[in-house]
This record gives sequence, structure tokens and C-alpha cells, in this order.
Amino acid sequence: MADPTTESPQPDAARSIALDSIEFVSDHGLLKGCAGGTGWRNAGEPCPQPEWTPERSVPVSISMGRSVVIRLGLSSSGGAPAAPVAIRGVGPAGITFESGGTTAFGAPVELTSSRKIERRIQKLNLNLSWSAGGGATLSPGRTSNAVYVTMGRPLTDRQDVWQEDGVTLKRMDRAVSWVAPLNTLDPHEIVASIMARFPTYTLLPSPRVPREYHHPTYLNDQGGAWAMTDHVEETGECQAIVRLLRGMLRQLGIPGRTRILVVWGDPNVGGGRKTLSADLEERPWAGLDTTQIVGGRVWRAALIDGPVEEGRTYPASHTRLADGTLSPGLNRYEACLEFAHGGVTRYYAGGAGVFDSVEPILGVFWGLIWFSSAPNEGFRVEKIVARYR
Repeated sequence: MADPTTESPQPDAARSIALDSIEFVSDHGLLKGCAGGTGWRNAGEPCPQPEWTPERSVPVSISMGRSVVIRLGLSSSGGAPAAPVAIRGVGPAGITFESGGTTAFGAPVELTSSRKIERRIQKLNLNLSWSAGGGATLSPGRTSNAVYVTMGRPLTDRQDVWQEDGVTLKRMDRAVSWVAPLNTLDPHEIVASIMARFPTYTLLPSPRVPREYHHPTYLNDQGGAWAMTDHVEETGECQAIVRLLRGMLRQLGIPGRTRILVVWGDPNVGGGRKTLSADLEERPWAGLDTTQIVGGRVWRAALIDGPVEEGRTYPASHTRLADGTLSPGLNRYEACLEFAHGGVTRYYAGGAGVFDSVEPILGVFWGLIWFSSAPNEGFRVEKIVARYR
């Protein structure tokens, strides 16, 4: 029988390797709010690094078509391995990581995936099975991180100006869940499909939307129009729909040039038939704001989205009538997203359709009128200036 005081250490004990952390070097590094509690606001602490430890796993975002680069923190519970070992991680869709030789301890080990991420917007569950060569054991044997795969790096250069700008876990998850099922990388198709979720706009506040979101304008400090994604059936104003659309495109790094345009007509310009437009960010007060005094009464010009008759009084815009229909709505403008990509420019009008140029957008309205105020926010049609349809 061997003397227990001189017996050699067990090989397994000498080759036990602990996986202490995984840092995603190729992560955009923009996600915030992984701890929750921030709602739709562009707020919260940056999601922690490293993104995986035995105590936590947090999501990351990476652009499609790129390699996943990670940095492993390793230690040996039984001292340094007696011989060089190779570290290997096997994941989904052919994504594997291999150290390809000796693995030093005490310094991070950087690995690059053998295959680039598929060119598809998606939420990828990166479940990795880990092993070590040379008879060593690696613990834990499995790790998992959620990877949000975007089309490009999210755009955040206007997050101090636009409520919808800025990358958060809640926003990223919603944007990917809406766009991934489209299974397309055509930016115009993506824009059209998101817009199609809001076939109409509304001017009437809904009691079903929490007041802090200021439906239907969604002009608030709670994340702006992002809350619309929780209340799709209630829709919103045209400008709110367009702001949400732009926010989603920027969240996912969708390429293309965007501008929010407002389009209107004026009784004093071309008899109300000339299409006028302006960049909403450059001219935040742009739109129809024309008045005149007739017989001691104030007449205001407005675009009307339903048929009306001169001399008739109507209840407030989009009031539900006894027959279930809505009263016609008074509008200052129609907001649209001017989106240019691949040599093609289209105009995506909030809740009103898609156009190849600005001029036909006036046709989303029934006409242009002069009106005066009536009780309970109602209005009296004084004169029909122009009919567009």
C-alpha cells in the first residue's frame, strides 16, 4: 500500500478550470436599463460588464454579419494545469470559439467566433457549451446570453434632443420583436411594415392610455412615442407615429436618411391647393395657422379629414357620434417620414399611406375650410376653400 504522505495529486484536481467571466468585446456597449424600472425612458445605468458571470447574465447587442469577439476570465482551482490546454465553446448556428493552443491563466483570453452572425435582425439565444482539452475540466460547462442582432450600430447622436433616441433593453427588445418576423433587410420594406401597424391616426385622447404619456400627441418625458407600442390599437397623432418609426429605425441601425416633414395647404397660397411642407425639427411651429375676421367673428383655416357642409356645426374633432362614426377632425398638417435609401425616397404619412412625392399628400384630407368656434370645442364650417377628394 502506498504511503499517503508521498502520493501524487490527482490529475483531475490539478486540471480543474473555472470560467469566471465572459465579456463581449464586439457588443455595441450602448444598452441601458438591464435592471428594469425605467419604463420607456432613455434612462438607467449601462448594462454591466462583463456580461456573464456565475451570478448574472445580461443581454448584448451586436451588428449582423460580424464576428462575435469575447474575452474569458479563467482561473484554476487546482493550480495551473500541468500541460497546455485548449478551450472550446460550441454555440448555435455553427458559432464556435476555440483558443487553438495554450491558454494562460491570470490574463483574459480573447476568442473570436469561427462564423459571423447571420445577416438577419433577430434575438439570438447564445447558449454555449464549454470544454477544455488535455484532460482538464471546465466549469460551468454551459453559459447563456441573449444577443440582439441589429442591422448596424444604433444611432444615438440626438438622444439629448429626441425622446425616442437612446438605446435601452426595453426599446431594443420591442424593436427587434417587431422587425425580426418581417424577415427582410430592405429598409423601405421595414419602414412600410412598421407604419402599417398604424393604418389610421387619431386626434381624440383615449382614457385607455395612461395620462403620463399624453395620448394622442405622445409629447412627454417618459420616452416619447415608444409607449405607442403598448397601445397600438389606440394609435396616435400622425407626428407621434412618425417619431416612433424613426426611433425604431435608429434603435436597430437601419441605414437611410430620415426627416420628419409636415405638409399642409393655406387658403392664401394657390387657393389652398398648393402643397406646403417644412422640416418639423427646423420649424417646430410649421403648419396651418391662418386666421381672419369676418363679421366680427374669428375664422380659422384648417385641413379637414372628413366631408363637411358649409353652415353646419360639428362636435369636437373625432368625437364618437350616435351612429358609431367619428366627427371630422381639424388638422394643422399631416406629418410624414421622408425616408431615402438606395436611391429611392418615399414619404410615409403617419396613419395615412405611402407616397412617392410630397405633392399628393394633401389628398389624405377631404379638404381645406374656414371654421369658427362652437360650444364644447365644436366648430362651425364657415366656408369650404378647397376639396382634395
